[in-house]
Amino acid sequence: MLYVTTRNNRDAYTAQRVLRENRGPDGGLYVPFREPVFSREEIDALKEKSFHQCVAEVLNRLFNTKLTRWDVEFCVGRYPVRLVNLPQRIIAGECWHNPEWTFDHLVHILAEQLRGGCPGADGGWAKTAVGIAVLFGIFGEFARAGITEHEKHVDISVVCGNFDLPMSAWYARAWGLPIGNIICCCNENGNLWNLIHHGQFRTDMVSTPTGTPEADVTLPAGLERLIYACGGLAEVDIYLDACRRGGMYCPRDSVLSRLGEGLDVSVVSSRRMISTISGIRGSAGYLLSPYAALAYAGLLDFRGRTGESCHALVLAEKSPICDAGTVANALGVSEDALEQYL
Repeated sequence: MLYVTTRNNRDAYTAQRVLRENRGPDGGLYVPFREPVFSREEIDALKEKSFHQCVAEVLNRLFNTKLTRWDVEFCVGRYPVRLVNLPQRIIAGECWHNPEWTFDHLVHILAEQLRGGCPGADGGWAKTAVGIAVLFGIFGEFARAGITEHEKHVDISVVCGNFDLPMSAWYARAWGLPIGNIICCCNENGNLWNLIHHGQFRTDMVSTPTGTPEADVTLPAGLERLIYACGGLAEVDIYLDACRRGGMYCPRDSVLSRLGEGLDVSVVSSRRMISTISGIRGSAGYLLSPYAALAYAGLLDFRGRTGESCHALVLAEKSPICDAGTVANALGVSEDALEQYL
């Protein structure tokens, strides 16, 4: 597969170059030259394949590699992602079952395998692509459980951050997965709310430090991919001009309409995040990380606004152990007691 960038769709780049760099020579983000589309038959066949096989096949399609299910299992282990059923038809997707307890480590070891052990970049398109592959694997699990047979779609709630995983969900839906709404969840630095709900985006907004620093992002790098997907090069130029000036980005009406198609934003305060951790621990016996709590609370807010009640996947990128201090504070216990529980 060949790639172009969000700032130049004439010059094409190889998949291996994309794995070595986060950005192209022009500063743009890599995107597929021609996006793949999975047929209905291919999507239906997911339930016949293991999680590792789904991941391997998607990555092979995106990077022209020849990974097998055994290659993927050797890299990431037998159960790198675990699904936990929670009340109200919510499923937690724990994408952190590895030695570092983070999704980023899963990205690192798979990207390293794709590069053949050579050094390169784990962010950028590599992270988005691994996110797409993981979602295909998860939806294979959903198919085997009968969830996607009884539901037309499954909503996804994810922390916004640098906008890598929201774009994974965006592409996966465009390529054929039965994904419904994508709920991007922010903390108090929820600049994206104004873009989706009011058509205005401040490019000079200064973030306020919170207990979820990876969500303290007011200008998500991956947002440029979404703008390119909805408005092409011309809209990216408008956005970049606003960024250079430190001004307000206001998308054209047609682009704003596309931005809001099946994409929503929820803003969750730090206090709400803390209460969600303790509340779910008490009611469901499940321990959310601070970031998963943002995604969980944001999903409930979205449901409250829209009345949606279909199955929903909450993507958890980090284990609660990574933020033991915050989690222990939410539960009113010591870190030592929390670590023993974990």
